[in-house]
Amino acid sequence: MDIIGAGLANLAGILIFALVAAGVAKIFQMAGTLLEIKELLNDIKRNTDSHAPAPPFASTESAESLLRAVSAELDHPVPTVESKR
Repeated sequence: MDIIGAGLANLAGILIFALVAAGVAKIFQMAGTLLEIKELLNDIKRNTDSHAPAPPFASTESAESLLRAVSAELDHPVPTVESKR
């Protein structure tokens, strides 16, 4: 009976070691996957930043002049605004 008990204890020890080793390997695998995801997100961010559209108006004055031109066509006058520069 002592032989069976010792054998079961050894088997349990090996099984616990295998489970711990599998857990550590899984953690490293998850860390690698998260690192790849982080790199992909950085690449996407870098690519979208370089392709960002230019602002439609260089200044507020050009936006105001466009608004005045459109308003003049629609017969809706836009009051002039004094700039505070």
